[in-house]
Amino acid sequence: MAKPSKKYWEGRSAQRELESQVIADKYLAQMDVKLREAQREILKEIESFYGRYAVDNKVSIQDAKKYLTAKEMKDFKNVDLKRFREMSLSGNPEYDQFLNSISYRSRISRLEAVNAHIEITMMELYGGMNGLQEYANTGLAEIYQNSYHKSLYDIARGGKDISIVGLTDDRMKEVLSYNWSGREFSDRIWDHQSGALQTIRKEMERSFVSGRSIQQTSKSIMDATDVTRSRVEALVRTEASFFNNQASKDSYDDADIDEYEILSTLDLRTSEICREQDGKRYKTKDFKPGTNAPPFHVRCRSTTIPWFDESEYTDGEQRQSMDGLVDSQTYEEWYGKNVTGSESNENKEKMIQNRFGDIGQMKKYQDAKVEGAPKSLVAFQNLKYNDEEKYEQLMKAYRKRKK
Repeated sequence: MAKPSKKYWEGRSAQRELESQVIADKYLAQMDVKLREAQREILKEIESFYGRYAVDNKVSIQDAKKYLTAKEMKDFKNVDLKRFREMSLSGNPEYDQFLNSISYRSRISRLEAVNAHIEITMMELYGGMNGLQEYANTGLAEIYQNSYHKSLYDIARGGKDISIVGLTDDRMKEVLSYNWSGREFSDRIWDHQSGALQTIRKEMERSFVSGRSIQQTSKSIMDATDVTRSRVEALVRTEASFFNNQASKDSYDDADIDEYEILSTLDLRTSEICREQDGKRYKTKDFKPGTNAPPFHVRCRSTTIPWFDESEYTDGEQRQSMDGLVDSQTYEEWYGKNVTGSESNENKEKMIQNRFGDIGQMKKYQDAKVEGAPKSLVAFQNLKYNDEEKYEQLMKAYRKRKK
């Protein structure tokens, strides 16, 4: 059998990365439903809190810190705590400890009570039945299994004589406990829960201190939970990259492939570190994610391919890029030929790299009600990067309004 071309390996690697993100999409959609449900539950709790204690649609920090009345305390313990104990997390030591610490209290403030409802909601969201951790673990296991078996299959099709073995439960448990970034995935997702809860608590307290209305408080909580959704997605996509690439590495080990090559995506979104790593070769035994193997950063799209003697297949080879098939080359070679010197492509790259900063600038002009301020990011970036004269006029109008 003829040795497969480099184009073959690049195509298979790109397919594995695409499949891993499709699987991630499937589970992220389910996780998004859970996040939205939790968001609605938290907002409902806040609306109920304002309904009971608000004066002129506001709750002061002094009123929020008042203790529950005897009747409210009785209802909290006999109704709320009973409902909490019937949730799917019941039996979890951390969860039971939290409930016990509340039930033993003789007095609880209004703010502590609403925070308890929110904390229970967040704990159930992350760790309960069909919670974020369960969905994420199932999805990451599916990504690893898919990539591992198909990588071995690709290698076998390439003429390598290997025996393909099944993945045992013990091996999958070991895989899911990898702590490539210094901590296991389960620890990192629980950190997300803790951070999200802390942010919501701070927003609640700010609302009471500054006298926000129910509408303003609800908006601040929605913004905070939307950030949580974004962070969860970034974490899952980064982990999807890790498990996809780890599966490739394990297939190299099982197929006795000694070296691998970094394969970065040839487009304007490619990070600096992935540009530098593209085409570099490393020993499989030295594989270390974040150092000489993907993921190199959050949402990394780089992958690896098994390395063989390039002289056997590089002549006339091509690889995929945002411009279609191009001659086999490193990212830097492609960038020099296709981006440097092209004002259109250089501006496109700036739009991608400066996206988040540009969103902030656009909102600044919109909030100042500057006449002619673009209403969409696409319109704002087209103005900023493609019409220097009009963008200068916009900045002058902004400075004039701020005086």
